[in-house]
Parts: sequence; C-alpha cells; structure tokens
Amino acid sequence: MKLKSIVTLGDSITKGVVLENDRYCVLRDNFIEQCRDYLQTDVSNLSRMGCTITRGADIAEQHAEQITKADLTLIEFGGNDSDFDWQAIAQSPEDPHGPKTRLDLFRDTYSRLIQRVRDLGSRPVLLSLPLISGEAFMEFVTRRMSADARENIYGWLGGHTDRVRNYHDMYNLEIFRLGSAWRVPVLDITTPFLIDQDYTRYLCPDGIHPNQAGHSLIAKTLQRYAS
Repeated sequence: MKLKSIVTLGDSITKGVVLENDRYCVLRDNFIEQCRDYLQTDVSNLSRMGCTITRGADIAEQHAEQITKADLTLIEFGGNDSDFDWQAIAQSPEDPHGPKTRLDLFRDTYSRLIQRVRDLGSRPVLLSLPLISGEAFMEFVTRRMSADARENIYGWLGGHTDRVRNYHDMYNLEIFRLGSAWRVPVLDITTPFLIDQDYTRYLCPDGIHPNQAGHSLIAKTLQRYAS
C-alpha cells in the first residue's frame, strides 16, 4: 500500500543535522529527504534539534491534526534523553548526576506517545538509534573547557568514555523493548553501523551525528524495509 503521508517526530538525527566546519546545519540530502524521494510520499518533519521524548510528546499534541491525517508516524528519540548536563558535571562532579530523562520516565512518556499516535489514527513506527563514538563525543563536548573542567568530567566518567555509550545503548535497547511491548515495528538502523568495523566513518566529528555517508547508509536501510 502506498503511503500518502508521513509525520516524523524526533530530534536532530531525523531533522538531518550535521556538523560542518564546527557549525551545525541541516543536510539538504538527509535520510528523511532521501526516503521522501524514494517513496514519493509527503513527509512532515516535525523533528527538533535537542528534542527529548517529553518535548516530542508536546510537539505531537501541537500537531495532532497533522498526525491524524498521516498514514504513518515515524518516532525517533533517546539520544538526548540519555545525555548528561556536562557543564553541571564539570562544575560539581561530586554531586549526583543522571541523564536528561530518567529511563523510567523515558519508557512511560514514550509509551504514552505511542498510544496517542494510535488514538489519532496514525500508525506509529519506531526508529532505533545510530551508534555514537563516546571518545569523539567527549572530545567535542570538552574542547573549549578548562583543564580542570575536563579533569572533573573524565574523573566522573571513571577515566574513560564507555559510560557515555553505555547509557546511549541502554536507551536504544529500551526502544526495542517498547516495540515488542506495544507490538510496534522498530526499524533497526543500529545494526548497519555495527556491521562496519570502522563505523566512525559514518559520523560527524562530534561523534554523535551521522554525516553524509551515515545518512545514505540509514536511507538505504529504511528503503529495504519499504521494499
């Protein structure tokens, strides 16, 4: 069945944001645009840079009429939810710090969003998360910080960046659990990155946003799902 319209709810990944010359911009030929051309379908991209699942649920309410008219609503959240307030950690590494969205709140809010999309008459489809490079990401985050701030952050991390990717992976796994619990399709764009021995070649210098090659990889993966 040909899809007449799609709504996308997500963050900078589905927005198509890339890092070029140390500045963020929207890639014209991002994977959403490539899929739009491939499917020859109207796509309303409601994604916002920095968006968490809570903000995404608010955006869904603001655009309920568009979702009602959409055959399919593609949902992608988790990258910002699993991130931390690094400035706060740099200033007070001894204080308790958690991710921007607690895992239980992420799960509950995501569940409500899935149900809301269904209630509005659209079919929810979830998107997993691309891989990140914790090492490159922390180098980018701390690049303009003082030596003391960097030391505080890396001390809080335990001297390595595994913790960054571990949290990202934790929220990514939760997306697959949500798909199973709600019987909603999860389009796996994680595995194509895992297959490549050097997946970082698909990432921007910040270690989190897919670059042009990464967007093409995601687009080809989604097109296989659609064929």
